[in-house]
Amino acid sequence: MENINSSQELFLNIRKSIRLLYEYQKRMQGTMFHIKSVLNLSPAGRIEINKLFSRAPRTSKDYGETQLSDGNWAWDYIYPMAMEYYLGERKLKDAEFRLSAIQVTDDGYYKARQQNLSPNRLDTYTFCPPEESSSLVLFVMEIKNRNSSWAKRWRRDAMEDNLNRWMVDSSNVIDDVTMSGNHFIVMKFPIYELLTDISISKVVDKINSHVQSLTGNTII
Repeated sequence: MENINSSQELFLNIRKSIRLLYEYQKRMQGTMFHIKSVLNLSPAGRIEINKLFSRAPRTSKDYGETQLSDGNWAWDYIYPMAMEYYLGERKLKDAEFRLSAIQVTDDGYYKARQQNLSPNRLDTYTFCPPEESSSLVLFVMEIKNRNSSWAKRWRRDAMEDNLNRWMVDSSNVIDDVTMSGNHFIVMKFPIYELLTDISISKVVDKINSHVQSLTGNTII
């Protein structure tokens, strides 16, 4: 027979976890709006979201806001696992700048892939242990020449595919060039480096320095 005390402890921990997740997500949303404001990105007042790692729930055509089917993963209802915040864009002196930040709360799946293991997204026991995993934010940006076009990477499915590649890449800075000749940059930072205004400012300074060294443009 199931141990009642252990069941009670299990759900106590679940209640603690859901409240902690709320506080964490509230902090992350505030952080993203702060970065958007510091960089003066448009449009003001809102951030577009892409749910990554798994699909967002399908909109219901009948009763309810969303539809749960037999094929849905539990991950479909856990947005912060991997979540893209499209922070917006801005004209620079000689170019245009576009920025997303991808919150990866647990990189255990990707870290297992880095180690040439075969993790299953639906079996967390195949991920690297939490103690060996990290929580990251990836800043994804493109610096566009005035006469060129934005890359086709700015779509949900393309961002998901690229996230899989970026997370398996052990580099913290990934520099690329698009077919139009634009600089496309990914920079990874631990989430704990984004907990205060001072630490956020240091991260933004690092991003700005890298963009300036590559393109001659500053973003702040």
